[in-house]
Amino acid sequence: MFSYEHRCQRLTTKMASAGYDGLLITGRSNCKYLSGFTGSNGYILVTSSDLVLFTDFRYLEQAGSESPHMSIIRIRNGYRSLSETIAKFSLRSVAFEPNHITYAEHKSVSESLSGDVSFTPVLNIVEELRCEKDDFEIEILSEAVRIADIAMAEAANYLQVGIRECDVSGVIESALKSAGAIGTAFDTIVASGPNSALPHHKAGNRLISKGDSVVIDMGALYKDYRSDLSRTYFVGDSERSKFDEIYGIVLEAQMAAEESARPGMLGRELDAVARDVIEGYGYGSFFGHGLGHGVGVDVHELPMVVPSSNDRILPGSVFTVEPGIYIPGWGGVRIEDVLVMGDSSAEVLTLSKK
Repeated sequence: MFSYEHRCQRLTTKMASAGYDGLLITGRSNCKYLSGFTGSNGYILVTSSDLVLFTDFRYLEQAGSESPHMSIIRIRNGYRSLSETIAKFSLRSVAFEPNHITYAEHKSVSESLSGDVSFTPVLNIVEELRCEKDDFEIEILSEAVRIADIAMAEAANYLQVGIRECDVSGVIESALKSAGAIGTAFDTIVASGPNSALPHHKAGNRLISKGDSVVIDMGALYKDYRSDLSRTYFVGDSERSKFDEIYGIVLEAQMAAEESARPGMLGRELDAVARDVIEGYGYGSFFGHGLGHGVGVDVHELPMVVPSSNDRILPGSVFTVEPGIYIPGWGGVRIEDVLVMGDSSAEVLTLSKK
C-alpha cells in the first residue's frame, strides 16, 4: 500500500539535490498526488522538514481529514499566509511550478515575499515522480483499463448503420459507469466517415453510414486515475479495401512499437519505431500527432512519446501507444492501447479486440 508521506519524501530528496529550500506546488493534480486533498482550492509548500497545505475556510476540516500528514493553514489576505510561513521557516530559495501558476498569481506571490527570498521556476519536478507508478497505482490503472475494455465491447456491439455518433457516445458513458467508473476520463470521441479524419472530433448528430470508418476514443475515470482506449471499426458490408489497407498499416505500426518498447528508451525513439512503419508505406504526412503519452491522475502526463521527447520510459511508466492515419475527405484509423513498462519489456494492459 502506498503512502502520501513516501511520495513527499521522494520529492524532498529531489528538492535537496536541486538546492531549493522550499517548493510551492500549485498544480491541482500534483497537489492531489502529494496530499490526497480533493478540494477545489489549495496549494502546498514543501520543505525538507515540513509539509503545509493551504486552503480556504470551506475546506479546512476536509483537508485535515484527507491530508493528516500535512499541516493545514487557512488562506487569508491573498498570499499573506504563505509569505508568513516562508518567513517563519527562514526559507531563502523557493521554487515554483511555472506550468501551473498564472502571471497574476506569480506577481502576487512575488510581491508578498521579502526581498531576500528568491522565487525560481522548476519544470516537472513532481510530474517526473509521477512517471514511475507504484504497485498501488498500477493496480488502479489496470482496473480503469479493464472498465474501458468492457465499455468498448458494448459500443462495438451497438454500432450499426443509421445511429448517431452521440448515441454511441451515450452507450459508452453508461457502460463505463455500470462497470464501476465514476465518470469518463475525457470527452468521449466518436468520429464516423469523414469525421474520423479529425483526431479529436466531438461526437455529434451525424448518422453513421454504410462503409464508414468509425474511430472511438474514450477512457474510464476510476479512483481518480484515467485510462485511454481507441479502436476503429468499419460499418456495413460495402467495399472495404481502402479501410483494410490503412487499418493494416496502423496495426503494424502499433505492434512494432509495442514489441520494441524497452525500459530506458526515449519517448522519441519509441515514436520513431511506429512512424518509420507508416512513412515506409507513404502515409507519413497523414500521421500528424505523437505516438503516445503517459496516463495516470491526468489523461496526458509524462512520459511523452512524441518526436521531440527526451523523456525516458522507465519501469513503472504507464503510457499509450496510439498511431493513426487521417486522410481528409475519406476518414481515419487510430488504434490505442495502454502499456506498463516492466524491468525488461512493456506489458499491454488493454485487451479490447483489434
